[in-house]
Amino acid sequence: MNKSEIAGLLDEALKPAGFKRKGNYWVDNKGELTRLVNLQKSDFGDFFYINFGYVLKNIPLGMHRMHVYNRLTSIDFNERARIQALLNLENEIRDYERETHLREVLNTNLLPKIQSVNSEDDLLRD
Repeated sequence: MNKSEIAGLLDEALKPAGFKRKGNYWVDNKGELTRLVNLQKSDFGDFFYINFGYVLKNIPLGMHRMHVYNRLTSIDFNERARIQALLNLENEIRDYERETHLREVLNTNLLPKIQSVNSEDDLLRD
């Protein structure tokens, strides 16, 4: 698996939810928030991060890309380790298994989280 295949999985998960791809970013610019997802490659190997966050349209952004920044992870140690392993392309996970599990993580962890925030009030509650 490579970066473009991970990006394809993000396309598959995010486009039906209204996100549009702009390079390594997926953007949903409706309402009072802009929701962003970003695929980032590590500087130290073939390892990736999936970042997501929000821009409040009525507050100047300044030098930042997002007002609220998160990374796809988990508070559960085992689940966090699983997500990190799936995004580490230097390990021995077979492509089919990596693809299947990444698709599951995107649909059960990322999408519900980012879709639950649609307004400033939702963001404050989150």
